[in-house]
Amino acid sequence: MTSIAAARQEVQTLYEMALDLGNSLSLPETLSVLAMRLKQLVQFDTFSIYLLRNEKLIPEYVSGEDRALFASLEIPLGHGLSGWVAENRKPIVNGNPSVEPGYLNDPSKFSKLCSALSVPLEDCSGVVGVLTLYRAEPNAFSRDQLRIVQAITSKLAVALQNALMYRQARASATADYLTGLPNTASLFVHLDSELSRCERTSEALSILACDLDGFKDVNDRFGHLTGDRLLRLVADTFKACCREYDYVARMGGDEFVVVLPGLSGEPLEMRKSEIQRAIKAASRRLCGEAVIGLSIGEAQFREDGRTVEDLLAIADRRMFDNKRRNEHAPWAQSDLEASPEFLETY
Repeated sequence: MTSIAAARQEVQTLYEMALDLGNSLSLPETLSVLAMRLKQLVQFDTFSIYLLRNEKLIPEYVSGEDRALFASLEIPLGHGLSGWVAENRKPIVNGNPSVEPGYLNDPSKFSKLCSALSVPLEDCSGVVGVLTLYRAEPNAFSRDQLRIVQAITSKLAVALQNALMYRQARASATADYLTGLPNTASLFVHLDSELSRCERTSEALSILACDLDGFKDVNDRFGHLTGDRLLRLVADTFKACCREYDYVARMGGDEFVVVLPGLSGEPLEMRKSEIQRAIKAASRRLCGEAVIGLSIGEAQFREDGRTVEDLLAIADRRMFDNKRRNEHAPWAQSDLEASPEFLETY
């Protein structure tokens, strides 16, 4: 009777897992529920889902013991335990977790986990990723547990693909397709949040409206493909000049907006000059000469306005005033500083 009850429990849990996998497009939520339900049938200390991207397995979701360790791995296809499973499309039962790359030959990265059960996740297009369970005890997994895990892998692979497509669609709705920067819609959401925060904390907030000078000539002289490359390079340059908590968005065309919390006065002027020099250096690196400059208009929260619309309008107007003054200015000078090292890749 005990075995019959256990079989019924297994069938019921697998059925519930199948429902969970089809009910949500949120990947973290789906995988968290899956890990919880699977543990009712298969004991493990660590649960890991690796997704295959650019010939590497990247951790998408890790829970349990040594979470930080396994979440930091990037496993080349064919390497380690999980990489072998992905390349050969075959499961491993009671494999050795210590062969996973990332803490081999590194005494500072140590795990007490001794056995692993790993299965490939495949859909009609091929291997999507790998599900790997780890335990501290040696030889902790059985063939029967492998059967249980394999019973959900096909549905899990489809759920992963659906969730990834949903994530990509959401990202494309909030990000600029060319540069990967946040788009106008994302900028307004971010600024609403920032203004509310600065209202509470009394922190300064500067908004820079930026427009490239001479960009039309780049398209005319070097072609639109070079123009697109330059826009991507400009986006990277903005990010390189900003702190991790600053915010850079592309408004469209050759217009960008930079949000700088806590920055005003002389530090703000220094940051503006740094950005302008870096943009000129970027164009020189790509085109062989400093073919573009940058006009900037700024607006300060409180001093210039308290709404997103007012602040952007003021920054935009000041930018165009500066742009008119720059129309005949010799901004493409020869005394530019050396371009940043990251430009070497372009």
